[in-house]
Amino acid sequence: MLKHLRIQNFAIIDAVEIAFGNHLNIISGETGAGKSILMDALVLILGGRASSDLIRRGFDEATVEALFEISGDKEILAALDLHGLPSEEGELIVRRIVHRSGKNRIFVNGNMVNITTLQSITTSLVDLCSQHDQQLLARPEEQLLWIDRFGELEAERAEVRKLFAHWKEKREALSALSTDSAQRTQRLDFLRFQIHELEEAQLASPTEDQELEQELKVLGNAETLFAFTAEAEGVIHGTSDENPSPPLLDSVGMLLNKARQLANTDPKLAEAVEYLNALKVHTEELAIFLRGYSQGVARDESRLEELNARLALLTKLKRKYGPALADTIQHFEQFQKELALLENHDSSLSEAQAAVEQSLNALVRVASVLSQSRGRAAKSFAKAVVVELADLHMDRARFQTTLLPLEEPIASGLDSARFDIAANPGEPMGPLNKIASGGELSRIMLAMHNVVSSRGNVGVYLFDEVDTGIGGKTAVTVGAKLQKVALNNQVICITHLPQVAAFADRHFHVEKTVQRQGGEERTVCRVIRLSEPERELELARMLGGLGNDKAALANARAMLEKARLTLPKKAEKKPLKAQEPKKENRKER
Repeated sequence: MLKHLRIQNFAIIDAVEIAFGNHLNIISGETGAGKSILMDALVLILGGRASSDLIRRGFDEATVEALFEISGDKEILAALDLHGLPSEEGELIVRRIVHRSGKNRIFVNGNMVNITTLQSITTSLVDLCSQHDQQLLARPEEQLLWIDRFGELEAERAEVRKLFAHWKEKREALSALSTDSAQRTQRLDFLRFQIHELEEAQLASPTEDQELEQELKVLGNAETLFAFTAEAEGVIHGTSDENPSPPLLDSVGMLLNKARQLANTDPKLAEAVEYLNALKVHTEELAIFLRGYSQGVARDESRLEELNARLALLTKLKRKYGPALADTIQHFEQFQKELALLENHDSSLSEAQAAVEQSLNALVRVASVLSQSRGRAAKSFAKAVVVELADLHMDRARFQTTLLPLEEPIASGLDSARFDIAANPGEPMGPLNKIASGGELSRIMLAMHNVVSSRGNVGVYLFDEVDTGIGGKTAVTVGAKLQKVALNNQVICITHLPQVAAFADRHFHVEKTVQRQGGEERTVCRVIRLSEPERELELARMLGGLGNDKAALANARAMLEKARLTLPKKAEKKPLKAQEPKKENRKER
């Protein structure tokens, strides 16, 4: 469930914090007060597009942060684990920062992630139902998804998607082999040229260029390095013409002998004896090292030319096949494999054709089983929706789901779906988006969500003015349906209807005010959690009263009382999954 939402410098919001509760959370307010801004903020949290237009004027960045309870949600916990992200003891904290420079940032449980990772994690976090979803519902793939969710066929659908990707990969490999003879001959000639060029180079190590550059650096400074060793040896052995001082070894030896004698007088000098002895040993070792090093310093002009020529060749190859030498070697190996494949074209083509056929058979076999399951789920789904529509005062409506076989498999299987409806008696069945009115579409969407919510796929449902185009008794029924969805799920609903708002377990009011900030007037959006007396005033306002209108207040009280008495009663509500004891191993949100 969504426990907390914090928004800062977002559109007309300067700073808002909302603590959502269990079950049904209602958000109401005047048109233009900022309810849609809350929706935009939540969409951003779920991986929606970020734009600098969302940032409040006068600020450089906007921040939206949400805290979700995800204890026991294996799907989201697995997604976090897949991306190497901590679960924060059953909590998910998503924070998005939108900056005017375009350098936006996304954090999941304190770790920076990209937009793809965020979308992957939040895909099953919230079910968003808005007027935009009514447009999406016209798409066959969206209708098919509803059937799969109702039938709890997500695992089977994922397996089909995996097999489809495998089949697609095999088809692409076959297509590459199926080029015409002239193209294949040209490709063979070009591959042989590239392979010959790389074979001639005898590339062995991906770091050869770095090693050569280091050797070249030493060789180019050979005189300086040799002069240093000669000077150092002169200081140690006393052979330096520039330094007439006694040899370093002799000086250290003399001091060591004196220190040993004096240590008999003062034992404290024993430590000096140890240091001088170590200095003598290290000086002797340094002399041996310098002698060996000076003998190994090459001053070979021919080797210098050889290194420059080799580096020039490697640079040329990296420019053609790189950018790095490791990439060049990898390309060489790929060229060899492709050459072998083309030289054995006939057998490779047969193998590729067999692989395509085998992968297609596997895909069709699993997709056919999924189609059978879908057929059963589609019929049950249609019946369940019809029952829900009857409760929503569309008792004469007919709703039908049809699975249409496809000529070729797609990522979702072998089927396309079509939802048809006849909203009134005597009317022919027709496509959902063409037959139903706006109000009817809202009720159909609610009915579908109500049906699917009992399957436990999602724990948070977000309804954005899904009650558009309805009123009266239907609005009361919509409120009751939302309350039913909220029995075992958290529901957040933005509404203009008092009949719906009366069913709230927690009611928030969005209001827009004008305040003086920094010497100018600024519009500020506030979100207030209403107390019971304040709820009466808000419902009275929504009814068209002035807030203190006696008739409107009486009507508001009546609505609240009726909502309390409407089944399912509050007292009969089960706790949300997030509150159930962990020992029952039920899914939590």
